Amino acid sequence: MIWKKFKKNKLALAGLLFMSACIFTSIFGYLLVPDKTPEVNSMYPDIALKKPGFSCIYIKVKSKYKSEYKGFFYKIFNGTEPDFEIIPIDKVWEKNDSLFYNKYNSQITHSLSIEELYNKSDYIIKRSNILGTDRYGRDLFSRLIIGTRSSIAVGVVAVFISLLTGLVMGLLSGFFRGWVDGIIMWLINIIWSLPTLMFVIALTFAIGKGFWQIFVAIGLTSWVELARIVRGQVFSIREKEFIQAARVMKFSNSRILIKHILPNVWGTVIIMSVANFASAILLEAGLSFLGQGLQPPAPSLGQMIKENYAFIVFDASHLAIFPGLMIALLVMSVNFIGNGLRDALDVND
Repeated sequence: MIWKKFKKNKLALAGLLFMSACIFTSIFGYLLVPDKTPEVNSMYPDIALKKPGFSCIYIKVKSKYKSEYKGFFYKIFNGTEPDFEIIPIDKVWEKNDSLFYNKYNSQITHSLSIEELYNKSDYIIKRSNILGTDRYGRDLFSRLIIGTRSSIAVGVVAVFISLLTGLVMGLLSGFFRGWVDGIIMWLINIIWSLPTLMFVIALTFAIGKGFWQIFVAIGLTSWVELARIVRGQVFSIREKEFIQAARVMKFSNSRILIKHILPNVWGTVIIMSVANFASAILLEAGLSFLGQGLQPPAPSLGQMIKENYAFIVFDASHLAIFPGLMIALLVMSVNFIGNGLRDALDVND
């Protein structure tokens, strides 16, 4: 019944399809992107600041470092160091037992022995950069996909933390009232009175900067609104006849909370969690832009905007526009999904 109502909202359905595609590509990102190195941080200064659709030929040479086998699942989530290095070139030719080539956009001739090639029979590859390259020569498409994974991961974990904390606080405050409600509301009012971004920045200074620290910082600052709304709903539900009947039948408080009150607030909790998911994406992007989020070289949409926003006034505005557009699409899709869920869960419709 809920799904039938939900799919009637075309925008919500489009948002769900877009988010599903983003989640799929984020999970299997390293299998889809050209740059499969950890943190997609392969730098090629010779091809820096290239426009979308740029392609180049490369020579594969043996790597100076021996990569260790990490397993299939490790490669999916973390990438892997290749057994070879690639050099962007314009032209290449063989002579005797040596290979001569000109680096990309250079007239200087370099040479190496045939033994240095990674594969003597197939040492030339062609690679395209769908969205171009950044100022370090890194593939923008690869960093955009893995950066999207970071934003979605932060949103999911932060929402889980805020959901768990806000739901428990709201249920306890609304059900027991009295001194329990007083303490919880005192804590809520303190956190509520602080600017969210400044509070998160203070937390990152206290617990450090990094991937997991961002999860905790955002999660611990986004539960107050959920707790207040759940508290208000529990105030109303606890006075209903079926709750009074449960009390008369001597049901325990935990049973009343879990089996009778919790199912009646799930709709609101789900909608609020979706809204918090969108807020977490924006907050993570803002922190990364300010340098308080994920740290280089880990890709982040906010950090990509910070690194490239100066190019907006030059001939490489796409470097900041693409990650900014991805943030906008993610947040817009989540909001569409939230609107669809609100309509689908509306019992009065």
